[in-house]
Amino acid sequence: MNIKMILFLALVLLAETLVASFASFFLKKSSGTDSKVKILISPFFYLGGVMYVVSSCLSIVLMQFLPYAIILPLGSLTYVWTMFISRWLLHEKITGRKLAGIAVIVIGVVLLAVGQV
Repeated sequence: MNIKMILFLALVLLAETLVASFASFFLKKSSGTDSKVKILISPFFYLGGVMYVVSSCLSIVLMQFLPYAIILPLGSLTYVWTMFISRWLLHEKITGRKLAGIAVIVIGVVLLAVGQV
């Protein structure tokens, strides 16, 4: 695999996981009510859904070039972005335990990625 292809796949992976994280954020925003009707008419609900579709399409692009057994674990980067998005936009607390979990995820992603190059 040449360097251009590696960079392309890395950018698609970054986009796929960031879009999925923001999709979850918008679904969280839409859930701020007890009314199911209000959730269904919330623009955040539909934005989150559309973003999940976009994220899935980006996953399909990755599946054209990498094995499924690699793509799915690499998707765990979504958890990394989600933690930072929750801190930044929802003002949730980041604990030492959460940071340790994120470190384990990042180490795992690096080990998987290096094994594929």
